[in-house]
Amino acid sequence: MIKKLTSFLDYGMFAELALAIFALVFIAIVIRTLRMNSKSAEQQALIVLEESEKEQA
Repeated sequence: MIKKLTSFLDYGMFAELALAIFALVFIAIVIRTLRMNSKSAEQQALIVLEESEKEQA
């Protein structure tokens, strides 16, 4: 049953679908990043530094 199902499927369709999903997610992330205000970006950039200072103390 599984062998018949896998031989029936066209893998090219899945590759194109995966590429389209990747492109949509990538574009969404770029748009969200570009719309972020500078104060929020600075706070997120400092998260790593704040955590490393806690570990050293």
